Formats: sequence, C-alpha cells, structure tokens
Amino acid sequence: MPDKLIDTNILVYAYDTSEGMKHEAAKQLLKGIWEDGGGVVCVQNLMEFFVVITKKVEIPIPVTVAKTIIEDISKSDSWKVIDRDINTFLYAIDLVERYNIHLWDATIVASMKENEVSRIVTENTKDFEKVPDIYVTFPT
Repeated sequence: MPDKLIDTNILVYAYDTSEGMKHEAAKQLLKGIWEDGGGVVCVQNLMEFFVVITKKVEIPIPVTVAKTIIEDISKSDSWKVIDRDINTFLYAIDLVERYNIHLWDATIVASMKENEVSRIVTENTKDFEKVPDIYVTFPT
C-alpha cells in the first residue's frame, strides 16, 4: 500500500478518547501503520498535534506523553517524517494563489508533492481536494 500522510486531525482523534467513533477509527488506522508502515507526517503536523492534544481537547494528555508519542513516530520505521524549507514555502504560496487554499494546508501539500506522497487521510477535504493529484480519504 502506498504511503499516506496522516493529517493533524487524525493524529488528534487517535489519542483523544472523547471523540467516540472518530477516536476508534483513527486509532485503528494508526494501529495499522504501526504494524505495517506507510505513515507519513510533516513536522508541522506533529507541532499542531502537540498543541491540540495537550491544550485544546476535552481531556488533554500530559506534555510528557505527547512528547513520547512524537518521539516514537520520529524514530519508527513505520513512519516517515517530512519537513519543509524555503522552497517548500514558496511553492506553498503558489498553491495558495492557484487553488485558493489556506497556507498551512498548502504547505502540507507542497511537502507531500516534494516527497512524492499523493494520499492524505484527513477530515479537512475542503482544501486538499482542490489540488490535482492529491487523493483524500477519511477513516470510517
């Protein structure tokens, strides 16, 4: 199975027990990645995950637990962590202009394209579906 970027909202659902069915679906998706590989995240996704899971969810997790999750992802062969540089940022600006999407989503798309990742698992279909050759799914 090809690699797929796991967007921040899916990472959060996987660890936010207050999200019911979304939690269960995301948890199963991540379980499959931990077992079989193919998971991709941007450093940006991990940063957003940290903020949301430690501050903005109904039952925040401790900072040390969030850090451990991020460290585990970064050290695992099941996950690929990608990042951006100034050229990615400039490409993202072009995507903002061309497809009228938010900069943060455009930066993820630019990082995906630079790393030849065409699939993203996200709840945010609005922006990502505007970009050709980006295939959006949501775990159910």
